[in-house]
Formats: sequence, structure tokens, C-alpha cells
Amino acid sequence: MSEAKIECPLPSRRQIHGHSDLDASTPRKRQSHVTRRVARVGVLAVLTATTVAIPLSGFVGAQSSVELPARALGVSAGDESWTTTTVVAQSQALEGSVTAASRTRVRAPLTLNRCLPSAQTAAGNRDVQVRSSEIYWPMPAGTFEITSPFLMRVSPISGQLQMHEGIDMAGPLGTPLHAVYGGEVVEVSENSRSGALVKIKHVREDGSIFYSAYLHQYMDQIKVRVGDTVEAGQVIGAVGNNGWSTGPHLHFEIHNSNDEPIDPEAWLKEVGAVYFGEQACS
Repeated sequence: MSEAKIECPLPSRRQIHGHSDLDASTPRKRQSHVTRRVARVGVLAVLTATTVAIPLSGFVGAQSSVELPARALGVSAGDESWTTTTVVAQSQALEGSVTAASRTRVRAPLTLNRCLPSAQTAAGNRDVQVRSSEIYWPMPAGTFEITSPFLMRVSPISGQLQMHEGIDMAGPLGTPLHAVYGGEVVEVSENSRSGALVKIKHVREDGSIFYSAYLHQYMDQIKVRVGDTVEAGQVIGAVGNNGWSTGPHLHFEIHNSNDEPIDPEAWLKEVGAVYFGEQACS
């Protein structure tokens, strides 16, 4: 008779040792997997921080000197303009910031000396009496802000230190421009630097002569031609953003009898200029 092989219901010694080895290796594998994952996360964090930090450190700060190429602005640096610029060596006092000399903000008075209205017209508007002896500001009160005065400054366009021979009066595009005094239009022209401009020769009652100029307009909004006689306060054009301009504004100049630029803001205050609509109403 052959003896039947009887299976032992209990695990063998080999099987017992095999399970022990498997159980011991599983935590090590899990620990190794977690370690690799943490390492990958750390590497990604370092790469992310580097990617963000490097571009931020490359930004141009407020005190950095930047020269904007005229070609990028669609103009030629060699074009002539009615306004002359005197380029001098850059002084150490102003070399800290390109815009340091052009950050001045002088608000025009927002309160007018209101006149008493008389009978209104059929359209409901008041007739304003314009006095030929008055000298007017070129823009109505409350419509502008003087953003750059008459002084040596670093040009925001060329990056050069030069004389700013007028004042910049920032205001809404299309704001009417008024002749500061009666006179004769002696120039209406346009170039890449000044945009479209109007220049007027004025002769005051005492015989003294001065000139006024209104720059950065658009030619199709200018309402006068060379040879025209204009009255004080007459609308001659509108605020534009044409030529070397960083935003809608009027570059306004006053020249003396020798056609030399003087400080327009100081001159307007000295002669007691008024705002259009400020004087007596009829």
C-alpha cells in the first residue's frame, strides 16, 4: 500500500520567514518613496522661487535712467521744431531719476470768481463779454493741471537734460484752447516733435510785443490760418496728443519781443491773466 501524503495545516518555517522579510521591507519601500517625493517638491520650490525672483530683480526702478529710442516712438530725433532746445551736460543733481524734474503737479484754481448772469439767450446759455484789454489763460479753469513747469529737466522722451521752454498743461483731449490776447497768426505748422502748432504775435495797448504758442494739437482741429486776426479769448484749436507727447496736453509758450521764451506761468500771473468766462457777463 502506498501511503497518502498528508498536508500540514500549519505554515512551514520557510513560509514564516518569507512573510517576516516582506513585512520588514514594505515600510522601507514606503519611506524611500516618500523621501523621493519630498526631494522633488523641494527642487520644484527652488526652481519656482528662482524663476520669480530673477525677473523681479530685472525691473527698472524709479531711480534708473532710461533713454527711450526715438525710433520706437515713430519720430526722428533729428527733426527740426519751432521750439529750440538747449542740450547741456547732465548735472549730478538731476541724474538720479529721468522723471525727477517733471513730476511737479500744480493744479489750476477750481473756483472761479463767478459773474452775475444777465438775461439768458434763447438756447439757455449766457453771453460772455470778452474784453480786448484782458489777457486770458489758454485753457478754462478746472480743465487742466500743470504737469511740467518752465525749467531745466530730463526729457521723458529723449532722456537728455534740456530746457523746457514752456509749461505742459494736461487736460482732456479736445478741450478748447483760447488765444491769450488779440493778435495776428504768424505760424500754423506741424512737425514730429511739436505736433501741430499755432503761433500768434500780439501787440498790447502800450505798444509792447509778445508771442504765444500752442503745441501738440492736431491739424484738423486748428481753427485759424496764417494771416488771420484773432481776438482775445477766441478759440483757436483744441488739446491734442500729437508729436513728442506722453499724454493729452497743451505745451504753452510765451516769448518776449525778441522772440525769446520766458516763463509762461509767472508771466500770466504777473500781468493778471484771467480765465475765460471769469469776467463780467452781459
